[in-house]
Formats: sequence, structure tokens, C-alpha cells
Amino acid sequence: MATRRRVFRAVVAVVGMVGMACSNQDPVDEGPGPDTDEVPAAIKACRERIAAKTSELQAASIDIATWPIQDAEEMKEITTAAPQTQETYRAYDGKYRPLSNHPGCSVDNLYYDKANSTGTTPYKDGNNDGKWTGNTAFGGPNSATDFIGGDVARIPGFSCAAKEYAQANEDTSKPIIILVHGNSTRPHTWEKFLLPPGTSVNTATENVQFTGDTAARAQLAETLIAQRYRVIAVDFRTDIVPGIDPSTNNTTQNAAGNIDHGWSTPILQSLIKAVMKDQPNRKVALIAHSLGVTVARDALRRLYVEWRTGLAGAINPFPQVSHVILGSGANHGVSTYDPPSSLCTTNSTMRGTIVCEMGSRSNYSQTYFHKPLNGPRDLFATPCADGDYAFGKTGQCGDNVVKYFTLTMTDKERGTNYQDFYVSEAASRIEMEGCVTNTLTTLNDYDTSGYFNRGFIANHFGSLRSTAGLDLTLRYLAE
Repeated sequence: MATRRRVFRAVVAVVGMVGMACSNQDPVDEGPGPDTDEVPAAIKACRERIAAKTSELQAASIDIATWPIQDAEEMKEITTAAPQTQETYRAYDGKYRPLSNHPGCSVDNLYYDKANSTGTTPYKDGNNDGKWTGNTAFGGPNSATDFIGGDVARIPGFSCAAKEYAQANEDTSKPIIILVHGNSTRPHTWEKFLLPPGTSVNTATENVQFTGDTAARAQLAETLIAQRYRVIAVDFRTDIVPGIDPSTNNTTQNAAGNIDHGWSTPILQSLIKAVMKDQPNRKVALIAHSLGVTVARDALRRLYVEWRTGLAGAINPFPQVSHVILGSGANHGVSTYDPPSSLCTTNSTMRGTIVCEMGSRSNYSQTYFHKPLNGPRDLFATPCADGDYAFGKTGQCGDNVVKYFTLTMTDKERGTNYQDFYVSEAASRIEMEGCVTNTLTTLNDYDTSGYFNRGFIANHFGSLRSTAGLDLTLRYLAE
């Protein structure tokens, strides 16, 4: 009988490891599948990598079967029904929040809500966020014009905020795109931006020199809509954070409005689940930047764990995921963990808890957050990349191959001199060659639009907002 389990075992045998890779797997009746010689080369390469890494771990006496994939104890979901305040933040920050008690799961005062006429950021043209696009202190207002239409995403089962871009000519053969923004930003991460004439770019932080764009460049939102995708951008409501986290300074408090995985993951988890349930016959692709990278991966993990544990209404997301595209993510550490910042030890708000979850960029050691997400030596970091294997088990994917890509700026000197302010080549890449495509842009591929405080982390945004980053993302989606 030619099943996918036997294909996996056959590949294991090729590298001399029959029995070891599958000795701890659950028995699964997976039905008929292709013979070994019919498996595409890319899938064979991924399965060989899984088998080789499994053997490596077993040689090191690491038990894959008992490796935890549930939420870290340090982040265990809160149970209190009392709302968070600036005085009670320590009981909430760093913990997963149920949506029933989540201040960020709100659709009040959305700058892209066409019905919002009285809030502090009322709808004007879909680009009226009062911080990054409106406040001159942060490089606003956005001088670009002719924005594509959009409104509040209204999806059955999803009660939080997301922006859905108007699509008049959708190609339903293409995956639905969910865009996942990073820290301190909102859906405008994915949209064109132009500094007002005469505004200087702020390039000292990442030590790069460029002149800001004089004409607006189309970004992912505009380009994907033009290519007939349905596009939804999650909104983690970072604008709400200063009201519930102490926010007078950024050393010991959270003036930047940072969020952590406990805040962001449940919101995205709910959106993915709602989209998949609403469109059960469609594939879904995730495109994420910065903090959004690990949020996207974590949301998929939590959905999978709910399904594995038999939670009512749960779904296995992996049979519906087509692509996971990850720009400038902290898959193995972030710079703000390290001195002189050391936010993990000095800041107990979400500005500090997110750094504790990420760990050190320069001297990385697996964190409590990364342990269930990455698994032992990244073995769990690309679930269903071979159409079969996820979190230590075969037969988990419904024969669907998930395509993984990471994208970040090259180091000036690999491993020692980083131009991206937050991450590095090693921090962003996933160590599962054969199951993921790890790609680097050059030191010149930064975001020249001046987005986000006049471009002060233009290298960090370059992975998805530079011309090269945008082109690579579109090429990945076509694979």
C-alpha cells in the first residue's frame, strides 16, 4: 500500500534511519498516496531534512515525543474577568488573553471604518491613523493620495479589528491573503506612504543614507489587490495600549505602545479561524512582518493544539494554508534583549515581556516562548512543509504542502555586524533547509518611503517594503 506514511519512511530509509523518525508517531490511517518515486523533489528534500534532524536529536537523547507544544507555563492564559488597567498590568502582560477579556479586540474608533464619523480618528480616506500617518512628530501626515478602498472586515465569528481592502475583481483560485503587521504599527504597514515635501528622512538609527521617495510607490496592499487577491490586514489596535499599560517612558514603561504575543496571537488566531471556516474551500496565505512573523506562526500552532486536544469548534489550519511568508522576524532573538537596552530585565510592561519572549539576538538561547513554537533545533518550525509532518507527528496535513519563506537583510559581516536594527540573518532564518526558503536582500534594499517615524528603521521594513522585498514576496506567492 502506497501511503504518505510509507513515503516518509522510505525517505528515512534512504538516509539510514528506518524506524527512528517514526517510532514516536501516532498511528494514522492516511489513505492512499503517491509512490515514493512520484513525490516531488522539493518534498523529498524536506522529508530528508526532517529525518536527518530527527536522527540528530535522537543521537543527542532529545525525546521528540514528549516535547511540549502547548502554551508555555509562563504565558498561561489569564482567567480573571476583570479588565486590565494601568495599575493591574502585571497580571496581564506576558499572558495569553481570551478574547472575552481583551481590550485590543475592539472595533471602536477605527480610522478605516467608513461609519466612523465621531471618533478621534474618524474615517477620511482610509489613512487617518493619528500616530504614524497623522502626527508630524512621527513623520506624518502621509502625502500619498488615491488610496485603494477598504473598510472594517466583517467575517462571521470574528469580533476584533481588521481592514479588508476593496476587491472588485477577485480571482477565487488564488489564496486569501492575511497580512500581519508588527509592533507599534497598524494595517498601514502594507500601504503606500509619502513624506510631505521638504521632510527629511531619519536614518541615523540603522546607519544608512538615502533620499526619501518623491513619488509614492505601490506596496503590498495595492499590488495584491491589482493582482486580484482578496486581502485582509489584521489590526492589533496598538493605539489602545497606552491606555492600559503604564506609558510615561520607554525605559521602564511602554510609551511606544508595544504589544506581546499574549496580546496579538489570540486576535490573529481568531481571524484565521473565522476566514477558514467562512471559506472552507479556499486556501489562505499569511504574510507577516517583524513581530507579526512569530505571531503568525504562534497563531497556527495554537489553532493546531486546540484541534489536537479536541476543543469544540477547533480546526486544523494546515490543510488550508498555502504560504507563510515571513519578513524580518525574530525567530531566534531580537536586539532589544541585549545590553544596553536589556528591556527583558528592566521593563515589566508589554514592551519588556515581548523581548523576554524573543530572547537575545547576539547570544541566542531558546526561550520559553520559542520552545513549543520552534521545537527542538527548529524541527517543528515548518509544520506541513512536506504535506505530512507537523509537531513531531505524521499524517497531520491533509496532504497539503505549506510553503515557508523567510526574508531579511544581509548582515554587514555575518554574525557580527547587523544593519537591520532589530534582527539578523541568524535571528530571522529557520534552520530547516529543504523545508523553507531563507532569502536575503542586500544592504541597499531598504524602504525609501520614509514610513514609520521618517524611515528610522528603513532596513527593518525593507524586507517587505523595498522594491526587492516586494518583488520577492510576489514571486513566493506565485510558487
